[in-house]
Amino acid sequence: MKTRIHIKLLILVLGLFGSSVALAETVREVVVVENNKTTDDTVRFIADIEEGNTWGPGSRDAAIVEMVSSGLFKDVDIFSEPHPKGGVKVTIVAKDKHSWVLAPTVYNQPTNKGGGVGFGENNLFGQNKKLLLYGQVATQDSFFIGAYIDPSIRGSAFHWAFDVYLKNQRALEYKVPTKFIESPDAVRQTKLRYLNAGAKIGVRLFRSLNLDARLRGAYVFYGDTTLKNDAQPGDVTEGAMPGDRLLDPGIDGWDMSTELIVNFDRRANWYGISSGDKYQLVYEKALPGLSSDFDYWNVRASWIRARKYFDRHNLVLRSAFGIGKDLPFQQEFVAGGTELRGYKNAQFRGDLKASFNAEYSVHLFSMPFPLLERLAVRGLAFYDSRYITFRDIEDSDTFRNYLPDAEDQGRAAPFKNAVGLGTRFFARSIVLPLLGLDVGYGLESGAIEVYFAIGLTDI
Repeated sequence: MKTRIHIKLLILVLGLFGSSVALAETVREVVVVENNKTTDDTVRFIADIEEGNTWGPGSRDAAIVEMVSSGLFKDVDIFSEPHPKGGVKVTIVAKDKHSWVLAPTVYNQPTNKGGGVGFGENNLFGQNKKLLLYGQVATQDSFFIGAYIDPSIRGSAFHWAFDVYLKNQRALEYKVPTKFIESPDAVRQTKLRYLNAGAKIGVRLFRSLNLDARLRGAYVFYGDTTLKNDAQPGDVTEGAMPGDRLLDPGIDGWDMSTELIVNFDRRANWYGISSGDKYQLVYEKALPGLSSDFDYWNVRASWIRARKYFDRHNLVLRSAFGIGKDLPFQQEFVAGGTELRGYKNAQFRGDLKASFNAEYSVHLFSMPFPLLERLAVRGLAFYDSRYITFRDIEDSDTFRNYLPDAEDQGRAAPFKNAVGLGTRFFARSIVLPLLGLDVGYGLESGAIEVYFAIGLTDI
């Protein structure tokens, strides 16, 4: 009896397998329509549909996910029909978004208020290449960033990118936290100038797996250093007396490093609602052999899981871990601000960091909006958690002038949490939200902080 059951199950499995094989056909022709800017070859590359491919159950859905997630198209459809020579003819309907934008930004965040202007081209030459130019002036962080990304070199699996980052920062250091229920005040303020450029090259092994190598170089130098909130010299330098020269948090010099990056990204983005998983592992090593004045390393790992519920609900979970050795001031991990809402920007520092974020958002309503076709408003609730501390401080360190007791934070003091509510305004024709407003409450600080941004920026 058992033998008969096994034979029937085997026949059923083979029958199902044979049916799926029978349904799979060869793509004989690919036609792209309604694309005004994006080239036909680029559309085929993004959809991963070429002549000779196998077309079967699930092929259409997988291709549509890739098309929508690219952010280039406001409407997408794909259908197939029998080809006269056998196999199938696949037609891709790809209605382009307006691909470039020139827009101002305005934001108001704890310790950092300002604005800027940016130009972004999301589909340069109609080939999915990216160009970003953005500059801002603010009370804490003024900077310029320029970036160029080519996701496919001459249609191959190889890609490359180049970026420039020039920063003039009013860097604040806060008193080392020694208690769990605490929100430390700033004690040292320093002008930090950071001039950085980098280049990255990589290869896509599969649809979702990328391997990259990045070479980066920067020059770092400091300006005036002052005390904050009635701090005394002894609060920023062990044993210092009134009248002693205040030390900068680090030393001037060249910061050269290389990064090795493994990135597995299976996320899809449906006009502000994301789904899928992303895993990333980064190893960075300073290059004294290329005249770097710093010698350090760090390892960073991150994970994102996004799920869509009830058609318009979205749950996004993020976690990350980072650890470093001999990190200079400009490379230290920080917590606070938009990634720990309820605390001030970079209020906590360290060379060991673990983080977790949970965010649940829902569609509230949509409304017509001139030039943008339709504006969607989403509400969200969030929970942010961070553990950040110093674990690698030695008396022989000369590249960093730590605050007193930086390595004596205790067990619970580095652990900070926040909860809050927010909203986002999305336009179907633009990838980033046009407006963001978050209100965060620090569970340990007992403080409420507001984060507000207008423009092509995500808080």
